[in-house]
Amino acid sequence: MLFFKRILKEPARETVRKERRGARRLALNPEFPLKAVLSFDRRGGTVAPMSLAGGTDWPGRLLDCSEVGARIRLGPGALACRGDICELRLSLDGFKLTVPCRVTNLRVESDGIHFGLQHELANEAVRTAYRQLLEVVALGATLKLSSRKTRRDDSGYLMEEYLAGDGVSRLTVWREPADRKVSAFAFRLKECQVRAARGRPAEYLSGANAATARPATPAQAGEIQRLFAWVASNLAAAVPEDARDFLRQHAG
Repeated sequence: MLFFKRILKEPARETVRKERRGARRLALNPEFPLKAVLSFDRRGGTVAPMSLAGGTDWPGRLLDCSEVGARIRLGPGALACRGDICELRLSLDGFKLTVPCRVTNLRVESDGIHFGLQHELANEAVRTAYRQLLEVVALGATLKLSSRKTRRDDSGYLMEEYLAGDGVSRLTVWREPADRKVSAFAFRLKECQVRAARGRPAEYLSGANAATARPATPAQAGEIQRLFAWVASNLAAAVPEDARDFLRQHAG
C-alpha cells in the first residue's frame, strides 16, 4: 500500500539511482513512529504468524534503512542464523508494508542483537511503496546546513537554511535578532510546502515555488500534514534542537 497517493506519487529517480549505487543508509530516530517486526518461519516455507507452529515474530526497532537493506535491533532472545529468510513487517499510522528479506549478519551489542538484512524486492508494488517510505525518511534525515545569516534579511529576522538532495527538501528557519529564538519556518517537501509562525497554525501549500504555491485542497492538506509530521519526527542532527522542537510543535 502506498503511503501517499496525491503527493510523492513517484520516488525521485535521482534519489533512487544514488541509493542503488552507494546503498546509503538513512538513520531513523527513536521518535519516528515506525513499528517493525522481523518474522521468521523455521519450517523453511513462507513466513508464518507467531500463532502457528514454527513461526516466530520478533518486534524490534529499525535503526536504518536503504534501498538494498536495513538494520534492526531485536531483544537478546532473538534467534536466527545468517542466510535465514524472513519478512520485515513495517507499520506506520495504520499503513502496513511487508518486505521480504534475508539475514546477512548478526552482531550482539549491549542494547540487543543487531540484524543486518538484505531486501528481496521482486514485487513491483512492494518495491514502489518501500521506495516511497525511503523518500519520506530522506526528506528530513539528510538535511544539511546550507547557509546561516548573521545579519537581518528583508523581513528583519535572521535566516538559516537547510537542504537535502538537490533541493528536493528545503527548510528555512527565521530567528529573532535579539534572542535568536525561532520565529517562523518554511519547509519545502518536494512539490508541497508547510509554513508556520509563532502563535499561528501551520499552512499547507501545493507547489514547489514559494511565489506560485497555492493552498492545498483538503485531500492534499491531509497528506501534507501527515508527511510533515513524519518528517518532523526524523530530522537530521544538523537541524538545531530548538528548531526541531518548533517544527514538532506545529506538526501536532
